[in-house]
Amino acid sequence: MPADFEDTSEPFSAERYFATQPPPPTLEEDVGAVREFVQRHLRAKRKVVLVTSGGTTVPLELNVVRFLDNFSAGTRGATSAEYFLKAGYAVIFMHRQFSLQPFSRHYSHTTHPFLDFLDKTDHTGITVKESERPQLLQVLTAYKEVHRLGTLHTLHFVTVNDYLWLLRAISQELYVLGRDAMFYLAAAVSDFFLPRQKMVRHAVSYCSYRMMRF
Repeated sequence: MPADFEDTSEPFSAERYFATQPPPPTLEEDVGAVREFVQRHLRAKRKVVLVTSGGTTVPLELNVVRFLDNFSAGTRGATSAEYFLKAGYAVIFMHRQFSLQPFSRHYSHTTHPFLDFLDKTDHTGITVKESERPQLLQVLTAYKEVHRLGTLHTLHFVTVNDYLWLLRAISQELYVLGRDAMFYLAAAVSDFFLPRQKMVRHAVSYCSYRMMRF
């Protein structure tokens, strides 16, 4: 193995990970909102499920230009969340930013986009095509009922570090529910990460360094 590719791998330690990797900047705010959601449904004696969805990125430098990603759109997570809501669960939907979400998934990331459902009636009026109304009404009715009951709480992540911090924090909040808490982890999570301490600040700096060595 070349000298500049020294193997420094060691067994993973959750304690060491969270002690050395910074939390996402909105963690405290996100956890506060989750805590309020959990407490509300604890009082209502409603079961709560955490659904994770979408993929994670792995940044390759501090000022991110390059990163490793995957192509998960979050279809399984968003679809499953709808089924949990229909079954009477309260759902914490933790998803990759801009991935599919419950209900709106029917009209995004699709070859049959939402605007194709609509027609103009005159210069100021809009109507839904007759052929599209049954499905749209079904989805809209379910969406409005979920919001009336307040049984869906969404928050997002981007990097694998964001995901791990949020997962740990939300798990701690769900502890009070005991057997009324459930985890449905459908996110496509990276199986590796690059520690912050080993990242260069800029991609161009790393390239310059490599060129100088030659």
